[in-house]
Amino acid sequence: MISRSLLQTTPLLAVLPAEACSTIAERSRLQSLASGEVLFHQGDAAGRFYIVLSGMMKLFRTNPNGQEKVVHLTGPGETFAEAVMFMEVNAYPVTAQATTATELVSIPSDAYREALRASPEACFRLLADLSTRLHGRLRDIDQLTLQQATPRVIYYLLSQIPPDSTEPASIALKAPKQVLASRLSVTPETLSRILHGLADSGLISVKGRRIELPDPARLREQLGEHMIN
Repeated sequence: MISRSLLQTTPLLAVLPAEACSTIAERSRLQSLASGEVLFHQGDAAGRFYIVLSGMMKLFRTNPNGQEKVVHLTGPGETFAEAVMFMEVNAYPVTAQATTATELVSIPSDAYREALRASPEACFRLLADLSTRLHGRLRDIDQLTLQQATPRVIYYLLSQIPPDSTEPASIALKAPKQVLASRLSVTPETLSRILHGLADSGLISVKGRRIELPDPARLREQLGEHMIN
């Protein structure tokens, strides 16, 4: 049994009245995936969306040549596949695959839509939340369309720590480097080269999948210089 309090920790469900959230909790279920297991494929009929409780999900598209492009990496506390329930085409636009052992909450989309129809106030709250997330995605797109690869990597590293933080920080890469490279639109070799270059400059320290940021302010200055150039 999924608890209402668990669902309400997620912004998408926190906008709903308590009674509606309880009803959705009764119809939701826990789902566990092994590392590498596919939850759904691009083009599959879409009837549910998900909250990540632990682990990591890779959302990617595959072109006609079979090449994979990572669209997003979704970690604990985040939702995915929710936008599909508002689309005319009722099919998942991406494939979702676990990059490590992952536990999810699976939520029926029709139950969520019913709750929104019954509460105009919840609809307005949802619009505000989606607007905030849209602005965040637009910032991501701006960074991914930069001509140089180095600013993309620096931007990603800085996005993993609190904004304007000046204290030394330690971050763990969310996914294998080849997956992260696809997310940043660079090759794995280019990603490794950039990380080594930043390490040689003393801006970061690489320890396997953990990266130390001794001076985030200096790393931001480096990003600014790349943006100007």
